[in-house]
Amino acid sequence: MRILVIGINIRHIASSAARAGHEVVAVDGFCDLDLQDFAPETALLPREGAEDLLPAYIQRFHPEAVVLGPGLEEARASGVRVLNNPSQKTATVSDKLWLARWLEKKGFPFIRTKSTPDDLQYPILVKPRKGAGGVGCRLVRSAMELNWEEGLIAQDLVFGRPASVSVIGNGHGAQAIAVNEQLIGVPWAGAKGFRYTGNITPLTPPAFGIAELAEDIITELGLLGSNGVDFLLTERGPVVVEVNSRFQGSLDSVEMATGINLFAAHLEAFAGRLPDRPIPRLTAGRAIIFAPRNLKIEEDLRRDWIADVPCPGSRIDRDDPVLSILAKGSDRDGVLAQLRERAAKLRGRWEENSNSTKFELKSPGNDSVNPVADQGPGLDNP
Repeated sequence: MRILVIGINIRHIASSAARAGHEVVAVDGFCDLDLQDFAPETALLPREGAEDLLPAYIQRFHPEAVVLGPGLEEARASGVRVLNNPSQKTATVSDKLWLARWLEKKGFPFIRTKSTPDDLQYPILVKPRKGAGGVGCRLVRSAMELNWEEGLIAQDLVFGRPASVSVIGNGHGAQAIAVNEQLIGVPWAGAKGFRYTGNITPLTPPAFGIAELAEDIITELGLLGSNGVDFLLTERGPVVVEVNSRFQGSLDSVEMATGINLFAAHLEAFAGRLPDRPIPRLTAGRAIIFAPRNLKIEEDLRRDWIADVPCPGSRIDRDDPVLSILAKGSDRDGVLAQLRERAAKLRGRWEENSNSTKFELKSPGNDSVNPVADQGPGLDNP
């Protein structure tokens, strides 16, 4: 099938669709080098007015179906099959205030959430009512620090281990695919605050019951295709942080760890079919590396263990994402060690050379990661 994948950053979706055997046309805000490896036709999506340009890209590329990626999930596309949850449902579910009230009404564990900071005891968590990746999320210790603005919500501060569940839904049922550890605000990757930094799949030690809880939530919401539920695992049990009615950033680690092709499972769900829950065959991780300073990329950084590779000449502001690193192994500690070592190699070189990002990286050894080569015989047959 000829599929247009369009959004701000879509490499993970496009690569999964290509490995599932589809002809992929990719339009996003970066046109990373490895995106071009998976999509023979690419185009750069302007950050401003992207939704208004959607009809023009559909007309230009004549796809059989379109997948709306990050930044465009709530857009409306006409005249073509759309492989997303309905835009209005996505808009509703991504409203964190609405979701907290819905979770409470349905009896699911939730975090107390207010449209104003009234009746909450400091410290509190303040975040955008709509948003992703932890951007704009901050800890507020007192009313003096508040700086309240329109479009924010305030939540009780809850301590726990971040986790997520990857779920396939068909509108009236759901199947959990993987339970993942979430990496949030990881210093060795250059992330600050509550920024989403990546995943390790599977979650170790396992958290019993959250896969089934996530399935119940996705079923109750009537969601389709690939969806995710984020949790905090607290001493009193799991609480739901948010629901992502879209492909998640955990796609790479889930596919490497389980051998399933998430795009194939996503497509099957639109025909009403759900996969069996796969058994992880190894541990896999992905971490986003953030710029320690303003950078200009001056070489081709493609390696087996690097993804989301910026084009030479790209300029990246301090604290913005640069690329992703991948790792796989037999256990969490080994994967985490690989991620930390590779992050240190990249960030250390950038920090010591203020004029260039050109450097030599050794060819990967036996621990290299290649999502195509490592996909295994069952990847296209969930």
